[in-house]
Amino acid sequence: MKTILSVYGVCDIGLKKPNNEDMILLNDEMFRDGSKQKEFDTGNNVVIAVADGIGGLDKGEAASEMALTRLKELLEKIPDDLNNQELKEVFDVYTQETNNAMSQGMGSTIAGLFVYQGKVFRFHAGDSRIYLLRDGGLRRLTIDHSLKESGGNPDAPSNIITNALGGGDSAFIEFEEVEQPFLNNDIYLLSSDGLHDLVPPDVISDTLMLPDGAEKLLALAKKNGGLDNISIITVKIIKIKEKEE
Repeated sequence: MKTILSVYGVCDIGLKKPNNEDMILLNDEMFRDGSKQKEFDTGNNVVIAVADGIGGLDKGEAASEMALTRLKELLEKIPDDLNNQELKEVFDVYTQETNNAMSQGMGSTIAGLFVYQGKVFRFHAGDSRIYLLRDGGLRRLTIDHSLKESGGNPDAPSNIITNALGGGDSAFIEFEEVEQPFLNNDIYLLSSDGLHDLVPPDVISDTLMLPDGAEKLLALAKKNGGLDNISIITVKIIKIKEKEE
């Protein structure tokens, strides 16, 4: 049985912002202001991520590009024999070095999946999110690093984040292995807050099950105001029975 990741990413400026500070990484390709469809074999190392730049105009654009460029370059050279703890240490070093490299006023969230040696690891800093749709039920795999969620202040505005790459003197990344990652027809969703702040979870869940779900989610975010840049990545797990020789 062969497992394929069918990946679709779309990155859009939205309706209110003057430029697009979001960026998407699909393994070997980074982009903003457009969409890409790719397929990956889980027998290889694969990184999929979204970054939402902070700082306004060129600073936000530069921050999201730096976050994903450094991640891409790091994982292209990673050894193939690391255990989970060693892999986490690689991501911790990436976080600190990227945080320190950003100039004052720059910052970026990040959320992603890393397929490594047949396992899947999730990682994030900030309020970009990772969801998993399994058997019709949507589950969020991340908690926002925000004053409202991880800060324990439910009345705080959702856009006040407490952790990001470049967002302060220190930063951290949450990094964990995903259990049972490759169930047939699972759909992972990675999104910037331009989607999940405007489209409720039940609507996200229903829409993900439709053909062209990512594009339909983008249209809904715009219909609901398009207040921020919008990044959406869907990753569908497809099991293929290989032909016997």
